[in-house]
Formats: sequence, C-alpha cells, structure tokens
Amino acid sequence: MRAVLFRHYGHYRSNWVALAAALLLAGCAGIVQSMLINAAPDLFAVTFSQYETRSEFKESVPLIRNKDWLGLTILARQKLEREPGRGPWWQIAGYGHMQLGELTVARDCFARTTQLMPEEVSGWNLLAYSLMRLGDPASALRAIERGIQSDPASGLSFVILGDLHREAGRVKPALQAYERAIDIDRTDMFAWFGLGLLGKRNNDAALYERARTNLKALHPPMAEQLEKA
Repeated sequence: MRAVLFRHYGHYRSNWVALAAALLLAGCAGIVQSMLINAAPDLFAVTFSQYETRSEFKESVPLIRNKDWLGLTILARQKLEREPGRGPWWQIAGYGHMQLGELTVARDCFARTTQLMPEEVSGWNLLAYSLMRLGDPASALRAIERGIQSDPASGLSFVILGDLHREAGRVKPALQAYERAIDIDRTDMFAWFGLGLLGKRNNDAALYERARTNLKALHPPMAEQLEKA
C-alpha cells in the first residue's frame, strides 16, 4: 500500500483533469451526485473542517481551501513517511487522491484510516463513498453500516446509505435513510437531493416536489441540478 501511495506524483500535474473527466463520463447512474459534488458544496466539507482548529494539521487547511489536491497528497505523503500510524493523515491523503480521481488509492487510504481509527465515523463514510464510486456497492454497504454503528447520529452516513439503496432500486430503505438524515439535519442539502432523485426516478411527484422545494430554499444551484438529473 505505501509503495502505491508514495510513488512519484509529478504526472498528476498534466493528468488530473483527464482523470476527472473520465470519471464524469463513466456512465454509471450514481455519478450524477458525484458530478454535483464538484460543482456544489463538498459532501465532505464538514468532515475536513475539523482540521482547521487542530494545529497539527494546519498545513493542510490552505491546501484544502485552495483545492490544491496534488499539494495535499504530497504533504500527507511527507507526514506519513515520518508517522505511518497517524489515521488522520491517511484520511487526508485519501481525500486528495479522491479529488484527483485516484479512487483505488483513495479507497486504500480510507481503509487504513478505519483500521487505525475504527470508532471514527468519518473514515467509514469516506471508505463507503469511495467503494460506491468504484462500483462495489456490497462492500460500501458493509462499510457504511459499520460507520452507523460507530455514530448513529451521522447524517452523512445516512445520505450515503440512501444513495446505495436508491442505486440498487431499494426504494423503501432509501426513503428511510434519507428521512433519517433529514431528521438529523433539516438543512442537509445532499439528503434532500437524494430524496428528490428517489422521487423523480420512481415517479413520485409529491416526494420529488417536496425535495425540490426544500432544496431550492437551501441551495438553488443544486435544485437546478435535480431538475436536470
């Protein structure tokens, strides 16, 4: 794993745009929300905002704010060379790789995070999301269920759970997951977006309109994306 993570990073400077474009053209139904994340507020923004108040991670803050994903992966590599047992740096490394389109490496970084910090829900959320993006819904479901065990109040976990059920055609559990996320935080725009997609795909006009109305009040650009989806 470390050999993969610590390989030469120079090629990203010219290739990361192509990698991102390839993901957007991947053709799977679940990519709609992934596309949205790149144009709207980041699904994991709250997860990584915790580092703003922790001095040991202060070097990562400007890189994340400036979306310098190459710089972020290089910084994490340097930190992990000295402290390979630091779970948060594996998480930060994985986040940079995920943003660069290196989903397999990101998945492995998040897996290492969960090994080192099994009770931290953020690692499970990121692992589940990367597995979902890689087309491994069964493993993603196991990861997100483990995350919910560690923190039943994580709205993000229920959003990801809802996405997994929705993409598998499991309407009732998807609805329950999104509604649980909304119960936790009624301003969760990603929960409303997922709920709207669920309504749209299942010709449930009332559900779709409820989600679209709330999303329009919270973040109009995401409501527009829902309308186009």
